[in-house]
Amino acid sequence: MAGELSIKMRMLAVYTVLYVIAGLGAAPASEDHEDVVPKGVFLDSFIKYKAEYDIVDIMVPMNAINFAASDSSESESEEFNLKDLTVFFVVADDKDGKREDKGLYRYKKGDSKMILATGRSSTASSNNNKLVFFAASDGLYVYNTETDSADKYGPITDAIRSIATDETGATIYIVTDDHKLYKVTNNGENKELVDDVDDVVEIVLDNVGNLYYYNTKKEVYIKTSDKIIKADNLPADPKVIKAIRPPFIIYKTVPMSFDDTVYIVHSNGRSENLGFRFAPDATPTAFGPEAVHVQYYALDKKLYEFNIKEMKENDVFHNVREKTEKIRNQANKSKHTLGAKKD
Repeated sequence: MAGELSIKMRMLAVYTVLYVIAGLGAAPASEDHEDVVPKGVFLDSFIKYKAEYDIVDIMVPMNAINFAASDSSESESEEFNLKDLTVFFVVADDKDGKREDKGLYRYKKGDSKMILATGRSSTASSNNNKLVFFAASDGLYVYNTETDSADKYGPITDAIRSIATDETGATIYIVTDDHKLYKVTNNGENKELVDDVDDVVEIVLDNVGNLYYYNTKKEVYIKTSDKIIKADNLPADPKVIKAIRPPFIIYKTVPMSFDDTVYIVHSNGRSENLGFRFAPDATPTAFGPEAVHVQYYALDKKLYEFNIKEMKENDVFHNVREKTEKIRNQANKSKHTLGAKKD
């Protein structure tokens, strides 16, 4: 019973996280009407950066770059009082499905800097080191915190389109332009083909190392330690899919967007529609909810920061409180274990 309650609370957390934007301004839901997130929730005061092209990828490191390493209970209580986060994002000219990358940037304290002109995506460890890796059109790079720049990582020269790493940064997964998945180890020196997976477009890892990916047929799969599972209950032919790096508080689950709608995909292949969609002019081009209490989204070539703590203190969070209570009630009535893996 305790385990079931814990899983339900984790799922309640992810619903709450991804309902943040919906709760700020969406029309109320009914049995025959889903919530619609309007463009008006993206306030000018939330803008942190204006780009010349679309922002197509956002990554917030959940390691010592943004979290001070300390064993004190005081520091632990302060970890949710985040500010001055370091964020990495990719800018690209993305038209009619043809993407021309325009560089990978670092943002912090109002300052933005291009880190890697050939950068396409990024990933980070989730422990007390400061490892951040960049996928690029000319290979694999690692972030140099001393020089605020990118250094080549190993001999790999493949054009890499997607990247993910485990919590330590010791194992990196990359997807090349020919849709092959490789496992990279030994400080970038070893590259091994993952031969039971093929036709990969984009990848993301959950908090226990399960790998989620979709292919050119727009099918979603989960690779666990012992099998590959096809996800069900997802849109049949979306125009755009985005694998979203999960908020650090959720378990064996990742969010994915299908055009204007966000789904939760579980490691057992089950998926659920969150019950809201973005208006046509309000669908983000990139998502960065990893830090939970400070989230980043891209829209209309702009990087937006949603500081949930400040919004709650300013009572902008009224609608999401009501939605959270509704979700909590639904979770309590649920007769199945949300997010649990069925044998």
